[in-house]
Amino acid sequence: MRTGLFARRRFLSLAASAPVMAAAPALGQVRQPTNLPAWDSVPVRAAGKIEVLYKTKHGQPNGLALTDNPDHLWIVDQGAAHWISLIDIRNGEALREFQADVVGPSGLVQDGDTMWITSTHNSIILHCDLNGKSIAKYVTPGAGRIYEREDDPPGRRSPLAVAWPDMPRGIGPAQANNVGNNTGKGLPPGQLPLDAEEGSAGTGAHAILVDGDYLVTAVPPARQIFWINKKTWKIKATWPVPGNRTHGMSWGRNQDKSVVWSSDSNLNCFFRHDGRTGVIAERVQLPSDSPVIHGAKVVGDWMYICDDTGWMCRFRL
Repeated sequence: MRTGLFARRRFLSLAASAPVMAAAPALGQVRQPTNLPAWDSVPVRAAGKIEVLYKTKHGQPNGLALTDNPDHLWIVDQGAAHWISLIDIRNGEALREFQADVVGPSGLVQDGDTMWITSTHNSIILHCDLNGKSIAKYVTPGAGRIYEREDDPPGRRSPLAVAWPDMPRGIGPAQANNVGNNTGKGLPPGQLPLDAEEGSAGTGAHAILVDGDYLVTAVPPARQIFWINKKTWKIKATWPVPGNRTHGMSWGRNQDKSVVWSSDSNLNCFFRHDGRTGVIAERVQLPSDSPVIHGAKVVGDWMYICDDTGWMCRFRL
């Protein structure tokens, strides 16, 4: 099941003569990865059957977050109304919801009695309370335009019908037709008008997790996962990722922080990282006709994913 897709990134592997990686540090001691194996050498297994469970209340779900209650789940919708809903995971019923000051949000995480939301399409990370009242806004490390590589996989589109066809779609006016090498100016790829005074605007983070004093964010423009100190906003570590569309992330079963699951919407798979070193130990490949991965969270033995056509899905890990 391995392909040549990752072969071009072999340069990230150090020479065979490099020192062997030391034993993984204790939890709470995340570090900058070294001596990463080539991504095309990572073991691959097929995902279990994808189950389409129910429609989400709003039509463009883009991120998921756990709560202390295993039956409850937060969903952030990237539609122009930017709803954040607390749902019953068993049936999708909305228990309560609020709106936040974000644009095209992609990820959220509950942090005690507050929440962090990645406002993707204006490259801000919002800190707010659990009613949506803003506490502070921060810049997104690694934000910018998602540059394209010649060997990138094509963008995936969902095979699922839009759950709410009568509901308006779109995130609003921000960043319209301004993705990848399309500058939104009706010009050839990457090209700006001759009177342009600024370059790329771009986008920010997708998924976000919290680990004590640190936020863990997936930033597609940088093709990396960042560990950000919440107090100093300095970066402790960055982990490179294989693809160009890292989306939902999750800790392992029972919030086991020795494991980080990252996804890639275009590669249509999940990667299991060592939670302290970033090394990828396994790739779980979804079927070619599966929904597109947006938000993702491990709940028990299941990986829950939302597709931004308005559906909640899952498969057994």
